Amino acid sequence: MTTELDQLVATLEGLRAGVLKKLAGLSETDARRSTVDSGTNVAGLIQHLTFVESLWFEEVVAGGTATRGNRTMRVEPSLSLRSLRAEYKAACAASNEIIAKLADPDAPVTRNGKTHNLRWAILAVIGETSRHAGHADIIREQLDGTTGR
Repeated sequence: MTTELDQLVATLEGLRAGVLKKLAGLSETDARRSTVDSGTNVAGLIQHLTFVESLWFEEVVAGGTATRGNRTMRVEPSLSLRSLRAEYKAACAASNEIIAKLADPDAPVTRNGKTHNLRWAILAVIGETSRHAGHADIIREQLDGTTGR
């Protein structure tokens, strides 16, 4: 029988894989190229989602400090797509370890002085990841016509 926590993590894993798929096959230049006025680009989305994983799971859930990624969409030229991808995967693996350690969707989580639960934190990351996966879908289609999950 699949638990609620298993379902939440599986949903998040599917979204993470979808985001990484949008990076696959792009050149360093195209991954940093924006097709929208805001400057959003696929590489920047990966960098930002790495920060999201670190913030929510390493800091909010585990009580540590967010040390991965960058909140912004501006990617330093010295960061390769390979390193961005590896850092995102490492952040996701660390998040999964934190989730597994708590192993209870009702485990308490405190943010800004308010107590919530692990389920709330996972759903926050699912929401953020799905929103940015949609951005990546649109940008990738505009870049080279690639569509689909």
